Amino acid sequence: MALWVLAGAVFIDSIDGTLARQIQIKVHAPQIDGGLMDNIVDFTTWTIAPLFWLYGTMHLPVWVLIVCATASLFGFSNMSAKTEDHFFTGFPSYWNIVAVYLYLLHFPAGWASVILLFFAISVFLPIKFVYPSRTRFLKQTTLVLCFIFIIHFLVLIYFFDDATPLLIYSSFLFPVYYFGLSFYLNLTSFVTS
Repeated sequence: MALWVLAGAVFIDSIDGTLARQIQIKVHAPQIDGGLMDNIVDFTTWTIAPLFWLYGTMHLPVWVLIVCATASLFGFSNMSAKTEDHFFTGFPSYWNIVAVYLYLLHFPAGWASVILLFFAISVFLPIKFVYPSRTRFLKQTTLVLCFIFIIHFLVLIYFFDDATPLLIYSSFLFPVYYFGLSFYLNLTSFVTS
């Protein structure tokens, strides 16, 4: 049930900015800082909730989860976290996706902690990550693959403990594409600069 709630939060997060722009929230509610509200909600649904879930399901060390939450806190409060050319700077706190994979792949607590700490450190790295709905380069391809991933991930959550290895490993298509595209764009911008 917790994963369905997290999936619902991801769905809402994927459309809330677009809806706010459509109804011109800055015109109709100028005293509300929509960006700040979005970061608070995102921090709760993309960081705190999945880290609590990991603690409850995998019994990971509390200090590791606190490091991840603290890293995300700095990530969400970083004024350069979203670039003008529509990228995220540093790992964009996709903890709920990481959490599901750590659980489904049955990582022991030690390895799961190492992976979580790696992503926590990468929040601070000056690496640009694709902003799926806004990065212009291969945007259509990214959105199509992202949509397929969302459907695939929902099926994965539906079957969850009974998910076959094929269902689990085939769901890596989009994450591999996402990280590959992000690193490719980082390399090409580094080479051209």
